Amino acid sequence: MSGDRKRPRDPQTRLGIVDVKPKPVPELVGKLVLDRYLVVRKLGAGAMGAVYRGEDVKTRRQVAIKVLHDHLLHDPTMLARFRREATAAARLAHENVVGVLDVGETADRTQLMILELASGPSLHDIMTGPLERDRIIRLVKSLLHGLAHAHAAGLIHRDLKPDNVIVDSSTDGREVPRIVDFGIAVLRGPEGGERLTGEGVIIGTPMYMAPEQAKGDEIDHRVDLFALGVIMYEMLSGEPPFSGTSLEIALANINDDPPPVAERAPGVFVDPLLELYARKLMARRIAARFASADEALEVLELVDRDPPSAAIALGKMNVGRALALISLPDPPP
Repeated sequence: MSGDRKRPRDPQTRLGIVDVKPKPVPELVGKLVLDRYLVVRKLGAGAMGAVYRGEDVKTRRQVAIKVLHDHLLHDPTMLARFRREATAAARLAHENVVGVLDVGETADRTQLMILELASGPSLHDIMTGPLERDRIIRLVKSLLHGLAHAHAAGLIHRDLKPDNVIVDSSTDGREVPRIVDFGIAVLRGPEGGERLTGEGVIIGTPMYMAPEQAKGDEIDHRVDLFALGVIMYEMLSGEPPFSGTSLEIALANINDDPPPVAERAPGVFVDPLLELYARKLMARRIAARFASADEALEVLELVDRDPPSAAIALGKMNVGRALALISLPDPPP
């Protein structure tokens, strides 16, 4: 198992456009916001805003405080997207999803979102090489549970990637991956509201972008399953399926099937059923993927506990051939 491989983080980008370094948010460390949250220290920044560690002075609960970049306050679309993230994430209450606790703005209109604090490393940070089979299954099962919950609430993430998964530890020592950052999520259903990206606008991270998403076509919840397939391929091989510029990777996702792990990572042993499973998650044709996160969970349980049944479910062995291999007793005289 490789212990020191470290790939660069993947930029969230509009395809083919170089990211612009955002202007800093107002300095907040040491201030009390929304009359109860003390801003303790800055944790990081992204395309839409900065994230701080904070404390609820009334309950002493540790929280994360997300702040929209100051220069985006005058962009109605970005402001609406930030507020929609709060609305969307507030619908979620699940161990494998980071939820919203509060939302508001300061006197100078600084937009704030108070979230549950996920304090572990990111999935990116722990994926320093191929992971063990059982660990992969545990992590992917948890992520599928989180996605199933979000999808049932009508929410599609659209930018699932290792940087957007924080791996916490439970009190009994379990790894608990938690999906974060619903900033460019899509709400479906009657209360989904106005679409905040125009037709043909491509937003996301090319390495994890499903073909239909990269082409600007209509999407559904299966773009998240595709992204999870790419993540799983990395867990298995220690490498992403494709390398190159953002545009080259997006075009490869559209036009090419992922190379076999044996070709991408020579010498790395991979459970063939797990590789087949990952490839079904990231099938280029939408109809060839699992229909839902729940269905993907059912098949992963078979991969873990009943490989012959999993092989049938994944199409590796047809039912007729499977039945021909079963030794049946002779009929009674």
